[in-house]
Amino acid sequence: MSEKKIERMDLFNIPFYKKTWFHGSFQGMHYRIEGVDTEDKQKKLRVTTWPGPYNFDHTEDSLKESALFDFSNDGLDDVTEYLNQYHREHFEQ
Repeated sequence: MSEKKIERMDLFNIPFYKKTWFHGSFQGMHYRIEGVDTEDKQKKLRVTTWPGPYNFDHTEDSLKESALFDFSNDGLDDVTEYLNQYHREHFEQ
């Protein structure tokens, strides 16, 4: 039996993140992926994770963790791996 996990195809492609952000959830973990400009003017993907049940705007910042990745489809591959690893480390008992 295969392990359930977040799949790369669930996270769309880079053109989507040029226009808006994406919010998802997986077995108690909520996440938001968005394109951001860093202080040194580089475009990155920022992934923010937090525990449910509340949405991004109604969750205290102290409960959120963020990480940056390359703003590319390869970066989205890394985001997929990161989210699955983060879930294993913080949400599986």
